[in-house]
Amino acid sequence: MDGQFNKNSEVICCFCGESLFVKDAVILNVQPSIESDETQIFFSHKEHFTEKIDKSIPLHPDFFEDNDG
Repeated sequence: MDGQFNKNSEVICCFCGESLFVKDAVILNVQPSIESDETQIFFSHKEHFTEKIDKSIPLHPDFFEDNDG
């Protein structure tokens, strides 16, 4: 993120389009292909990320902390 954001910066969830604070967001750093040297950052509410990812994919326990809805 190269210092562009602080914990109180507002970002947009890539799944619902609503705003949230970066300190509360899942940060998705996506590389378009294995050959690409560049990445794009997306932000998401934790609950939206955990709802969208296939249930067979194990997730870090932090994805489920403070997930009150």
